[in-house]
Amino acid sequence: MLANSLNIKCLRNHSHTETKNFAPLVNVIIGPNGAGKTSIIEAILVSALSKSFISTSDAALVRTGESGYSIAAGFTSSLGVGVHVTVDYQLGPPAKKTIHINNDRLRSSAELIGRIPIVAMTPDDKVITSGSPDERRRFLNLVLSQASHKYLLDEIEYRKAVKHRNSLLNDLSKKNYGLQSAKPQIEPWTEMVVKFAVPIMTRRANFIEEFRPFLLESYRLLSDGKEEPMFRYAPMNLSQWDGATNFESLIRKQIELREAEELRRGTTLAGAHRDEMIVMIDPERDAKNFASQGQHKTLLVAMKLAEFNYLKDACGETPILLLDDVFSELDASRAKCLLELIAGGTFGQTFITSTTRESFDAVVDFSGDKNRMFVVESGQVK
Repeated sequence: MLANSLNIKCLRNHSHTETKNFAPLVNVIIGPNGAGKTSIIEAILVSALSKSFISTSDAALVRTGESGYSIAAGFTSSLGVGVHVTVDYQLGPPAKKTIHINNDRLRSSAELIGRIPIVAMTPDDKVITSGSPDERRRFLNLVLSQASHKYLLDEIEYRKAVKHRNSLLNDLSKKNYGLQSAKPQIEPWTEMVVKFAVPIMTRRANFIEEFRPFLLESYRLLSDGKEEPMFRYAPMNLSQWDGATNFESLIRKQIELREAEELRRGTTLAGAHRDEMIVMIDPERDAKNFASQGQHKTLLVAMKLAEFNYLKDACGETPILLLDDVFSELDASRAKCLLELIAGGTFGQTFITSTTRESFDAVVDFSGDKNRMFVVESGQVK
């Protein structure tokens, strides 16, 4: 997949920016902090996933003083098929967001995800290896949602079921219902939670095994170390899980064990939203507790490159790679290794933001049409 053109209006500090000459390999976007370089790749990401990697709020993307933003992006698939995406957002009230692909309006943003495979990495992504289980589930969900539309739909329905069940539990808790009188009311939503949790957890367990060779290969490209990183799946964060994949039985058992506490606390305590994906630096040591700072950085980059290759296989389409200010976070040897891989064409079309250009001039050839450098100043692209 290639991004060919981008037209953004009233996004962050961009009043109106139009670019029609992205290079097919490396696109380096240079500019000082606050100039608007990150907003360029934010717009590409919104065109592919309907949301930014920086803010979960569309309102936060709107240029100060404006009533909304618009993005129009042109892409070409690996088979040469053109894809034109427009995203329009109005603050309201009520707030309104519309998405079109080739002039066809989508009923929801879920219909967009997976059409344009994309992988993004920012300095904030370091929480994936060192932060809470929420961060690793977010990584897992984004990869699998792009790879499988069914997974995405199951995840959406699962979240709805948990939300309704939590609301009911909270209401019954406040009214001091006993467990026996509350169970008949909770049961229908329990069944919905189980129904959608089982395929989600099954898919996650399979992903752990599928992803491992991609992660190992990417890590070896970036490191001379002898570590063999991997993921370990812990459904509902159960430390004593024996690897059995009868997830329906497992969930029902955990709900039965915790149903009194769920009613007391007013929230669902068992299900796929409690899963943990433990990042291991090797089979014996988890990264969160044992990895060095350098190993954390190498692991994160390796995970993102592995995500790229995994999606390339799963989607039958080469993803677009977005790297926002990543090179400032890496030491010189890792940065040079990553840049050489990208400049060599290993990872297709890549967009990189940075405040300086020196390291790119030494590795990337900007004399031809394959690579291009853009300079952003005060919301203007040169």
